[in-house]
This record gives sequence, C-alpha cells and structure tokens, in this order.
Amino acid sequence: METSRPIQPTDYDTCWVARLTTPDGTLAYPDLLEQLLERQQADGSWGGTIPYVHDRLLTTLAVVLLLARFGRRRRDHAQRLAGERYIWRHARKLRHEEHRTVGFEMILPTLLSEAGELDVNLPYTQLRHYQRERTRKLSILPAKRLFEVRTSALFSLEAFAGEIDVEGATRLLLKDGSMATSPSATAFLLSQVPDWRARFPESVRYLEELLLRYDAGLPPIAPCDVFVRAWSMYYLYHGNLLDGHDELVKTNCEYLLGHWGSEGLGWSSTGLPESDDTAMTLLALSRAGYDADGSSLLAYERDRHFAVLAHESDPSVSVNLHVLEALDTIPARERERVRDKILEYVLRARHNGTFWSDKWHVSPYYPTSRALMILPSYVPDDMEATVNWLLATQHASGAWGQYAPTAEETALTLLALLQYHREVRSLPHERLHRAARYLIVDEAPFQEHYPELWFSKALYAPTVVVRSTILAALGLYRDTFCETGPV
Repeated sequence: METSRPIQPTDYDTCWVARLTTPDGTLAYPDLLEQLLERQQADGSWGGTIPYVHDRLLTTLAVVLLLARFGRRRRDHAQRLAGERYIWRHARKLRHEEHRTVGFEMILPTLLSEAGELDVNLPYTQLRHYQRERTRKLSILPAKRLFEVRTSALFSLEAFAGEIDVEGATRLLLKDGSMATSPSATAFLLSQVPDWRARFPESVRYLEELLLRYDAGLPPIAPCDVFVRAWSMYYLYHGNLLDGHDELVKTNCEYLLGHWGSEGLGWSSTGLPESDDTAMTLLALSRAGYDADGSSLLAYERDRHFAVLAHESDPSVSVNLHVLEALDTIPARERERVRDKILEYVLRARHNGTFWSDKWHVSPYYPTSRALMILPSYVPDDMEATVNWLLATQHASGAWGQYAPTAEETALTLLALLQYHREVRSLPHERLHRAARYLIVDEAPFQEHYPELWFSKALYAPTVVVRSTILAALGLYRDTFCETGPV
C-alpha cells in the first residue's frame, strides 16, 4: 500500500539538505537551491500552499539563511530580501494561530541566533520570547541524556545547533541511516562534520535514495510505512472499500503485526512508538479479524487525557478520539475509566460547543469529522450543534475548507456526515450530493498534489492517506445513494 512517494516534499526539509557542502565549500546538491528559488510564494515566503504563518515563517527563515550563506547572484539577493520582508510583516501574526508546527519554539530561536551571526535583517525583538519558551521546553526534556537515548526531541535535532554531541547523536542514528526518520534532522547531523560522506555512508544513502524518489525535494518523514498502511486501511474500511480484498488486507495486516512491539508502533516501523499510530494499527487489525491487544495504549495515559508521546507539551483531540475508537482492544477492566477520561477531555476541548481544533492538522474539519464519527456512540444527543456547524460552513461549490475549499477537508466532512446520516438521523440529501459532486468533478482521487494541512516541522500532505480519505467518502456515498441514482 505504500507508494514510492507517499508524502509530498516540503521546502523546509529540502532546505536542510540543500545546505550540505563539499570539502571545497560548494553546495553538494546545487539543484535543490534552484528548485527552492522557483517555489518562492508571491508574498516572498516559502512553505505550503496554505498561508499558515508558523509553517511559512520558519521555512522562509531557513531558506533566507541558505541564501545568506550561498546566494551570490543578484536574483538570490532579491529573493532573500523578499523573504526577510515576509518575516517582518508576519512575525506578529504568529500569536493569532492556535497551533504551532512541531518543534517551532525549539527551532526558531536557534535559526534566529544563526541569522544574528550572519547580520540578517529580522525582527529579533518581536520574536525573542520564543527563547524563553525554548528554555521552558528544555526543562521537560531529559537534557542530560538527550544524546544518550532516543527521544522525540531527536526529530528536531537542528534545534540543538551549538549544543549537539556529535558522537552521542551518531550512536542514535537508526539502521536506515536516518535521525529519528527526519530528513532535515539527518542532514543537520551530517552538516556538523566536513567529511560527512565518508563518516555517514548510510545516512548519505538514506538522503540520496529519497532524492531519487522525489523530484521536488524531500519529505518531512521517511519512512512512513506504518502510517500509510494503518491510516489508509482505516479510511478504506469506513468507505466499505475493503470487502473482497482479503489478500490486500492480509498482506498489510501481517506487515503491521511483523513490526508490532510491546509499546505499539509509530508512523515508521523504525521509529519511536506513539499512541496515535498504535491506535490506528489496532483498529486496522481488529477490523480485519486479528486478535489485537491494546494494553500498550495504557502507557500513554495521563491524569486527564492520553498523550501521543512522552514529554508532550499539549494534548491532541484527534489522538484521544482514536484511542477511544480503539477502546474494545483495551483490557475490559480498564475501559470504563479510559472512556470517561477521554470523553471528559474531548467534550471540554470543543470550541463554542460546536467544533474542535487539533495540534496535528491545521483544519478544524479534521478533528471535528473524527468526533462526529466516534462520539455519537457515547453522547448521541450532544452532536447536533456540530452537525449544524458543518452544514452551515459548506461552500456553495459543495466543498469544505478552512482557508480555501480542498478535496481533503471535503472528503473528511462528507465521510462523517454520511455515517451520521446512515446511523443517527437523515441529513439533507442535496448537501451530500453537492459534496460528492465536488470531489468527482474535481477528479480529487487522481490529483498528485494536495494542499498541505498536516503538522510536522512544516505543513505537509500525506498523499496516500488523503487519497484514501477521498475514495472512502465516495465509496460510502455510493453505498448510501446507489439506489437513487448518480450525483
């Protein structure tokens, strides 16, 4: 189920690999710089399609630093100045966004320090409070053992420039040569030594194989073999699209079982386990008829919610919903406590009694659609305001989208509304028809590029998972209205 390019590349991760140099000081991969220059946005920024400031500002700062070090042409200078102007204009807008990209408060101060050394013209005063936040974040990390044991902090290794123990970090490289499955963190480690090709041959192979697979840069995570299998199966199941594909289901389930550990799984079979992909894997296995033991999820239980990883600053609504959906895999004696804890947390986290937001996705339609699919079994009379909000925010085209209409947000919402329509109460048919028509006319399942809505160190789009979501929505729509004719 994993394709050669399951996740779209990001400018942020591409930029860190573009910084690598040869022994004579020239760029090792000069084509990457040229690609980045071609992708500058009209407002002077770099980053995803969605104008999310945390994504755009951090990515733009990384590219500005690349140009400050290696940009020699007049064009390079002009594009660098445009990037600096973007940062000046948008620095104050960061506070208006509820969620940050992964590691933002750790990485930004480090890049600002480098920018200061290069005399880059930036609004340092406006951004200096992130240094205090970085200090606070460090206080909850195992600082003394940071380069002795594998933790989630290694995913943002570039945040520790000037503090890194190269020898210690080298011992923590995964077997595939990556640093915590992050191309940008891997490239940063290589940049710390001049003879990186000779010293880190597995890491070079890891990066260069990705460069061969992707024609527009590097992805934010690799590999993501668990993520694309478990999540795609999750959505295809809800779309009633796995019936008759027993061999495909078996192949993917046995792959997941083959990498299952006592602590569950992470997005990669080589990376740290976490609760979100563990829950999604348990759902995939149990729905396929496998004996799935969810005891490992209990390790992520906290006083008032479930965490996704150790040393987590803020909880996630969607993660807690996925654990709740996998409740039947948890030992029976623990289920009532887990159910009540998650319901209390999730219902308290709802905005204005109608919708949710989440740290792993920029759109409120992601956690809200998850909630509408999962919560009616527990609070059937408490979802009407959510349904009404979803219907009220539908675009005239039939689509949904927080910033602009997108196929992913439309599919997420349509899938949830269809399930509600089938299992709880009838919804206006024309609304559902218009949404399906939007996906079909737009040829949404066959697009190669989707707007980046998912949070990593930059916003990204998991192509395979998004495509599975769209197919699932259309599959359930077909099953729902097959007797009443096409849209």
